[in-house]
Amino acid sequence: MKKLFTVALAALAFSSTGCAGMRAAQARSKFIQNAVMAHTYQRPCNDIWGAARTMLFARDFQVKSADAAAGLTLETEWKVTTNGNSMSSSRYLFQGSAPTAGQCQVSATQARKSQQGSTSMNRDWQMEWDLLKQVDIESAQRIEVDATAAGEVARNQKS
Repeated sequence: MKKLFTVALAALAFSSTGCAGMRAAQARSKFIQNAVMAHTYQRPCNDIWGAARTMLFARDFQVKSADAAAGLTLETEWKVTTNGNSMSSSRYLFQGSAPTAGQCQVSATQARKSQQGSTSMNRDWQMEWDLLKQVDIESAQRIEVDATAAGEVARNQKS
């Protein structure tokens, strides 16, 4: 009987810790997402596109076109991915807006096309986060610290 009680108590402790850990991870991720999507680089968009091109190239995407004059768009070719018998395609469109001549806000949109031909488009904040970590290391570190703190607050909240 005592062993059964100990096992039940351990399971309860694990489940509550798991929930707290899940809340912390979700709060951290949501904080990063919001911070990344609202981030303004303190550099012109043309300075950001070099790192964006390099990142896309490292992920096997080929840049299709860029608006070099304005420095505000960067588009890739479709990249085909196969997984067993299924095949899908994806591509990216990076758009920049310049609140001032020395600033840039970046939005990365991923388009996906299934083997059946249906297409979906979504903002890819994780791609934006990867770019931010490469281009603006100090801001990325600050976001990491604040996101961890937000995660700890969520972890300690009672459900």
